[in-house]
Amino acid sequence: MSLSIEAFAPEHLDAVARFSERYWARPQAAAFLRWRYVDALPYGRMFLALHNGECVAVVSALRKHYLVNNVRTQCLEVFDWHCLPEFRASGAGLRVMRAMMRQPEPLLSIGGTSDVLSVLPKMGWVRIGDARVYELPSSGLPLAAWLHRRTAIPVSLSRRPLDLVARAWFRPRQRTTSADRRLVPVPAIGDAVVGLYRGETGYGFVQEPQPDLLAWTAGARIGNGSYLNLCFTDGGSLRAWVMARVYERDGGLEAALLEVFAPQPDVATYAWIVREASAVLVGFGPHLIRARATCPVLQAALRANRFVEKPEVVPLHFWGKGTWAPPEPLHITLNHTDEPLRPYPAGDSPAEFLADLRSEP
Repeated sequence: MSLSIEAFAPEHLDAVARFSERYWARPQAAAFLRWRYVDALPYGRMFLALHNGECVAVVSALRKHYLVNNVRTQCLEVFDWHCLPEFRASGAGLRVMRAMMRQPEPLLSIGGTSDVLSVLPKMGWVRIGDARVYELPSSGLPLAAWLHRRTAIPVSLSRRPLDLVARAWFRPRQRTTSADRRLVPVPAIGDAVVGLYRGETGYGFVQEPQPDLLAWTAGARIGNGSYLNLCFTDGGSLRAWVMARVYERDGGLEAALLEVFAPQPDVATYAWIVREASAVLVGFGPHLIRARATCPVLQAALRANRFVEKPEVVPLHFWGKGTWAPPEPLHITLNHTDEPLRPYPAGDSPAEFLADLRSEP
């Protein structure tokens, strides 16, 4: 079977669009495809397996700045590794990943399907740790769905009573009493937030924010939700920042704490940040707020705010060509790979309508 492995270029967009339409329930509007693939080129890499001009396998990565023991290093965060079923025996999926592994930057993979998690170690990737997943129910719907899975009690019967439980037990309360502490929403991050990462952060391996990449992330204009940047000051000095997102999922709203960072954090500081940011998100009316963390301090702060720790873990795999491995402690959140983007809108019409609304004066 004749296969060619090529780096994505704009002339491949039509072939990738056909692959996407076959494999994923994602928008197929031209604006989405150009944003997701062509506009992303300055920020990452993508390799394709082509057969007779058709895309049969892909792997994507975003190039991020990391601080490794306070030294800036570029890494590629890998995601969207897929192969059409009929081409798996040809090795097309393995070949696009091997092309990615030949790049000069080390690679990071977070989670993945059971197939991905079984294949990566065989390809030489090293498991460097696990992230934990957290959820804060802010309505009775997630609780009713959980109860239905275990007891078959209809969601319609239990949702209203469980709304009261969610409001009474899980709803965050803004409790900032000190005049020195403030939460300041900002339209975009700048040098001040990046400056939080200068000096000793308390982490051996932490992603450094890139304002241009974050602007691309939030600039889809395809109904992909709203992104919020929240800065936290203490005594007039910037102490921490949060990047959050509110988006539609399964006909309702969901929210996520994508990034939560403070240098040299303690549990009390992170608990304050999580509490205040969650209270802001609850005001949008989501059913659920999601978070993810490897940092034990942040994990403790999430639990202190009654986030429920899910039983599953998210494995972290690293490919460093045998030269080095990320030093602990690791700071991995939801602001990695394509987590800040998913779920994408399932169709084009609502997304285009929302984009039109945002473009109105």
